[in-house]
Amino acid sequence: MKPVEDRFVQTRFSNTFPRTVELLCPHCDRPAILEASSWQEHGQQVAASELACSRCEGTVLFVQLLQPDGSRKPDGLYCHPAPGGREPMTGQAHLRALSGPLARTYDSALKLYNHAEWGASALMLRHLIAGLTVQLLGDEQRDQSLPQRLDALARQLDLSRPLQDVAELMAPTGTFGRQFEDEAAIERMTVDLMLELAEQLIAYLVVMPGTMDDLKRRIATAPVPLRRGSGAA
Repeated sequence: MKPVEDRFVQTRFSNTFPRTVELLCPHCDRPAILEASSWQEHGQQVAASELACSRCEGTVLFVQLLQPDGSRKPDGLYCHPAPGGREPMTGQAHLRALSGPLARTYDSALKLYNHAEWGASALMLRHLIAGLTVQLLGDEQRDQSLPQRLDALARQLDLSRPLQDVAELMAPTGTFGRQFEDEAAIERMTVDLMLELAEQLIAYLVVMPGTMDDLKRRIATAPVPLRRGSGAA
């Protein structure tokens, strides 16, 4: 079940349960109003209803958590299947710290995507990738083509630095290395930080290469749409 923020509820019944909810429909991937006919309470803890899409008439199950007095619980609305669209990426704050304009470009691309504006979203994403290469390489390479800048990143960006930093931390004299001189004295904060470090390493060394290989395979096998006006002979 996916949480649905109260701001997406457009109208409510007299008992304050949602009557209409505006979401990206999970069936037709288009912005739509989903409308409920009625709600049924179950066990005095939840109420459920199937809301129908105004575009494709597909239905989405909504569940509303209830207060002990039977009223709806704020921020207690859930739906299945999840709405179309995408959530912001994990670590977006790092992009914002690198460049406010690039972060806003990402936000715009995501917003366009979540409104099913596929062409505009693709153009914004290309602009984001191009802007990211300029930000990382410097303005002196702005006039190069995007493929040239991406190739330059592989040569100029020190991708080994994160591993060198970890090596220093784990060395016998490093912040974490010293902790193992007395394992019984290791505290939770140290373990929390080491767990986060291990997860970052897994993401960097295992997840990212694996997902990139999977993405390349999907790109290679994706159907290529015909250009306008280039219909088959």
